[in-house]
Amino acid sequence: MKPLEFISVKLSLCLILGICYGWISPLSPGQAIFTSISSILCVLLFFQFENYRKGIYFGIATLLAFFLIGVVTITLAQPKLTPNHYSNKSYSEKGYWVLELKEVLKPTPFRQSYLFRVVSFNDRFCEGLILGSTRKEYKINPLKVDDRLLYYGNIHPVSSPQNPYQFNYGSYMETKGVYDQITLRSENTVQLPAGKSSLHGLAAQLQFRIKDALASSLIGSKEQGVLRAIVLGQRNDLDPGLYQNYKDAGAAHILAVSGLHIGILLLMLRAFFKPIHSLPKGRKISMLLTVLFLWAYALFTGLSPSVVRAVSMFSFIAYAMYLNRPTSAINVLALSFSAILLVEPKFLFQLGFQLSYSAVFAIGWIYPLIIRSWVPRNPILIRLYKLFAVSLAAQVGVLPLCLYYFHQFPTAFFITAMLIVPFLGLFLSLGILVILLSGLSLLPEFLALIYDQMIRTMNLVVELIASQENLIIRNVPFDKPSLILLYSIIILLVLSLYKKRFIYVYFLGMSIIGLQVWSFYCRTEEGKREEIIILQQVANTGLVYQKGRELLVMTHDSTKIKNLVKNFELNRYLDSVRSTPLPNAFRIGKERWAVIDSAGILPEVFGNLRGLILTQSPKVHLGRILEQSCPERVIADGSNFPDEIKRWKRTCRTYGIPFYSTAEEGAITLGKL
Repeated sequence: MKPLEFISVKLSLCLILGICYGWISPLSPGQAIFTSISSILCVLLFFQFENYRKGIYFGIATLLAFFLIGVVTITLAQPKLTPNHYSNKSYSEKGYWVLELKEVLKPTPFRQSYLFRVVSFNDRFCEGLILGSTRKEYKINPLKVDDRLLYYGNIHPVSSPQNPYQFNYGSYMETKGVYDQITLRSENTVQLPAGKSSLHGLAAQLQFRIKDALASSLIGSKEQGVLRAIVLGQRNDLDPGLYQNYKDAGAAHILAVSGLHIGILLLMLRAFFKPIHSLPKGRKISMLLTVLFLWAYALFTGLSPSVVRAVSMFSFIAYAMYLNRPTSAINVLALSFSAILLVEPKFLFQLGFQLSYSAVFAIGWIYPLIIRSWVPRNPILIRLYKLFAVSLAAQVGVLPLCLYYFHQFPTAFFITAMLIVPFLGLFLSLGILVILLSGLSLLPEFLALIYDQMIRTMNLVVELIASQENLIIRNVPFDKPSLILLYSIIILLVLSLYKKRFIYVYFLGMSIIGLQVWSFYCRTEEGKREEIIILQQVANTGLVYQKGRELLVMTHDSTKIKNLVKNFELNRYLDSVRSTPLPNAFRIGKERWAVIDSAGILPEVFGNLRGLILTQSPKVHLGRILEQSCPERVIADGSNFPDEIKRWKRTCRTYGIPFYSTAEEGAITLGKL
């Protein structure tokens, strides 16, 4: 089976290319709409004439039209291009903002973040989304969806990464249409009377009531977190260690309501409504009820984007099952894929969307190939083999994405598939029953204890699988070219297995060689690198010195800098990493550098300094030191107090010496050799 045989797949690929092009090189709304209308008119013109309709020009015009439709959809999805967006209004540095809470984001141990919808600025109507955050010491009362706030202050762009290879939170929020952020304190916010409850608000209220009802049950706190994750997709209260076990065991997808859960629910609903098929128009009624219940479940889980995507996809599949035509699953997937992207094109850049469709597409395409490769005779073995084939196909589909985003891959996924996935339907259906009964205060103690023990058992199985370190591939350096090349290898391998043609085998070999050459090139280039970087970290100092594929970490606290160092390991093909205390002076080639820490002592350095590094807020007279050592530049890292940094900055300006603060501008490379 060749996916490109389906017109829907070809059109979907053109739509993807158009969305990517419009994201990278955005057009104005007028340009995008004009070009797309022109292309559609061209398609209609070719369609009117039968000779052209069956020719190549009609096909090219259709593909081009979908490419331009992709450009238009991503262009019109940019909030900044709407006339009422707050960025298009003239506003001062500070002002009065009326904000409405749209979503409560996952908290951290020190910070709670929210996503707000802008209602007005200085009594002028405007729109847009703003990220808000607050620390626990700021004493802001917990907020709920649809709550309204009056905020006085200014806004700032969402923070960009301050160190190499850190997660780019600003780019991530941009895919959600969020560009700016605010910090909430008790002195700059006033809670306003709530407006009308939205659909998301009602869903959030339902979630809160469910959480409150479960809290009084006999189910343990950890087990409640797993229950809400499996049934509602809420992972905010999951134990971090437990979640890591599920990731290592290849079972993290179980803790998020996704295509797997909705697919199981679809099969359960079809079985439940099957008796209706005997009635007049029973199959149609059954299909409508199934889709209705799927969307009711989406509301039940809080209408999160991942659930909405999964329910949208399986609504198409439910309709295809109703038609009962020999329509390929790939064709249905492509249609649902295009429909979702036409409504919300920015989903294309979100990891959940990529993983869901990669897994389901791989199942539809690779699963039949695996099933045909071996046909067991034992009925029990047949069921186990089919389950293994589904899991293997899905994991092959998401393998490149897992390596690119997580730099690890759990090879124990097939064990998880055999031991846990067969019982997921039971966990899901019984979990829904437990939540409904607890909400009605009718949950029997024996049922709560049974479900609690079921989750405990599953957690123990997952922990046992995750403890097998030999089954987990960790710390794999993997970049975008590697991602593209590995997907090319998978696609060409499957094509060559379906139909052995020289061109498939030839390009498969070229892709394998390409991946090896690219990996060798990256390792070789990193082996030539030699540089020192001052990292940005609050209340800590970190210098990393890379020489070839060895990294020397100079820091006061190696535990705090561990995650930043790991990013270097994953992206620079390092062979070894070691730590050492921060020196008082060092050289970069012929350049001399000095470090003044909390002791406030300038080390004895002969000759002029290339630079002076201030760390741990030393109590020094900077002007006198500048006169004595004559450094060419001064750098203050994130371990210094903000007031000290401001004072040093003024002093350096007085002496005409460049000053750099990592707290303000991020990490800095001192020199390359």
